[in-house]
Amino acid sequence: MIGFVRGKLFQISDDSVWLDCNGIGYIVNIYPSLIGELPPIGETVMLYTHLQVLDNEFKLYGFIDHSELSLFKKLLGVSGIGARNALNVLDTVKPEAFLSAVLSQDEKTLTAIPGIGKKTAQRLIFELKDKLGDTFKVDIEAGAPQLGDVIEALEVMGFKRNEIIPVVSDLQKNNRLHGTTEENIKLVLQILSRR
Repeated sequence: MIGFVRGKLFQISDDSVWLDCNGIGYIVNIYPSLIGELPPIGETVMLYTHLQVLDNEFKLYGFIDHSELSLFKKLLGVSGIGARNALNVLDTVKPEAFLSAVLSQDEKTLTAIPGIGKKTAQRLIFELKDKLGDTFKVDIEAGAPQLGDVIEALEVMGFKRNEIIPVVSDLQKNNRLHGTTEENIKLVLQILSRR
């Protein structure tokens, strides 16, 4: 419904920002560590948003990065995970690290997130392990289409998505995927063969 909001930063609190969008003030709920990524008050900012419609109120949630929005929506689809827990996830780990923890079934990383106990971590792994790879693949392809080709080629070679995506994510985060599709495939294969 509301894909993003762009406006001048009017006010910042611990868990929300007020944006002045042509004279209309939107209160956008955020996770606390996002405050460090925002510009000074009076500057323009754009946040990707999710509108949550509850029985008697509407809540708008904002994110700097589209991958954060995608993860937030996926988390809301997990039974027992509400908006507060989803924001705790984003406040504690980056989407790539969360994806890696789910795909590698790393309960220790997940239980380090406030509000996530052992049973909830197991539920996250069970419900998201097959769903997050597709979401992350879409985000990768949006930023760099050749990475989608790398992932598909490696899947054809017999590697599983939960092996490929954490490696590609880590390489992309460290700006190591500059070459052609073939060169990137070789680089990922070198890392996969060491594991």
